[in-house]
Amino acid sequence: MPKNLVLVLLLAIGFPAGLVQAQMNPPCVAGKLTSPVKIEVFSDYQCPACRAFYLGTMKQVLSEYGDAGKVCVVYHEFPLSMHPHAVPAAQYGHAAMQLGVRQWFQVTNALFEAQPEWAASGKLEPVVAGALSSEDMDKVRKMVDDPAINAAIKRDIELGQSREVNSTPTFFITAKGKTEKVASVVQYPILKRYLDHLLAE
Repeated sequence: MPKNLVLVLLLAIGFPAGLVQAQMNPPCVAGKLTSPVKIEVFSDYQCPACRAFYLGTMKQVLSEYGDAGKVCVVYHEFPLSMHPHAVPAAQYGHAAMQLGVRQWFQVTNALFEAQPEWAASGKLEPVVAGALSSEDMDKVRKMVDDPAINAAIKRDIELGQSREVNSTPTFFITAKGKTEKVASVVQYPILKRYLDHLLAE
């Protein structure tokens, strides 16, 4: 189905325009859509491997390559059924993204850094509240209960399933019309060498 037709249909059934655009053209959390390399990460906030990949690898990719406009990084929610608090965490992350990339960073950093604590207790809201201003937190609280957030997360999951994502983290690197799939944690020095190779070609 053509993308523009999907867009019209989603708007027609009342899907919020902002979330429709975000799903049809997921925003780069760093870099821009015209960057020569694109990395799409399917991630679960409660997944320990996703935590290691984000804190140990992707934060450096975001700052070194994303901020320089060399790589567009897109994060997709892919909460796994084995993790009881993964969906609520994804709701907070997706809601924060609706406010902006800065708020997404604040929430994502906080959730991954404090993962051992909230994964055991289920107490997500204090972690998110500690990362955002009170004004932003009020907005996020209202958004997490919006059915559109769950619909957007479901679309991320369905996208991952259509691309045969079976575990997290799984990421796709696209450059020069070719896409490589990696279903594991990759250390930053290794990913850096590969990105430098792609950017040098």
